[in-house]
Amino acid sequence: MAASACALGLAGCFASKQQIPLDCVHQEVTIYVDGEQLEGRPDSISLSRDQSHKIYLKRPGYAPELLVLESVEGPDGAAELASSNVCIDLVPVGVGRELTIEGEGDVEAP
Repeated sequence: MAASACALGLAGCFASKQQIPLDCVHQEVTIYVDGEQLEGRPDSISLSRDQSHKIYLKRPGYAPELLVLESVEGPDGAAELASSNVCIDLVPVGVGRELTIEGEGDVEAP
């Protein structure tokens, strides 16, 4: 009976976590999750679904990036993180960025 309760407790614990892949982040990037530096270079991280998380990436000579993974209500009503993948391309310091949005026609401001 105790083993069943433990198994159920563990299943609930794992269900409250979401795997976030980090496989497209450059190897030389230092990654901080909620203020704590990750040790080594994992391919993914397991984060709780019921709260938002801050992921900070930095690399010498590159502009740092801050990514916030928001906790949102999923299709089944349970909490989940809004992004399922961290894929950030750091930009060298001094290089500008340009945002292009493709769509039909021009949008006019009111």
